[in-house]
Amino acid sequence: MNAISHDGFGRSVAPRQTGHGWRHHLGRAVADTSYVALRLSGWLMMTALATLGVLVLFFMMIGDFTPIGFFSHVANLGTRFVAADEVRRSTFMGQVHVVGAITFALVALARGRLLLTILAFTKGRPHG
Repeated sequence: MNAISHDGFGRSVAPRQTGHGWRHHLGRAVADTSYVALRLSGWLMMTALATLGVLVLFFMMIGDFTPIGFFSHVANLGTRFVAADEVRRSTFMGQVHVVGAITFALVALARGRLLLTILAFTKGRPHG
């Protein structure tokens, strides 16, 4: 069919504009950005919680998976941390940050496929 349509009385009618205004496109862009930001923040929070879980699992492992062993190692660590001088504390905290970052990276790598699905444009074309 050609670009010019006819009404019921044989007159030529200009094609109807089906595009939306810039406000609709801006609103859709804001909605899509908000959706991705919420999904990404949820992914980051779950990855951080899984990282903390791995660190707790490490302390449980060195305590033979018993509550008394776990709390004994945590108490020992706390006592030695409080008794240490400032240089050793800062060195230890630097090591904790490095181990935490590596653990976070490994957990994030394990959850990478989910991140790709979050960032992929899967909503399709806008309708109507």
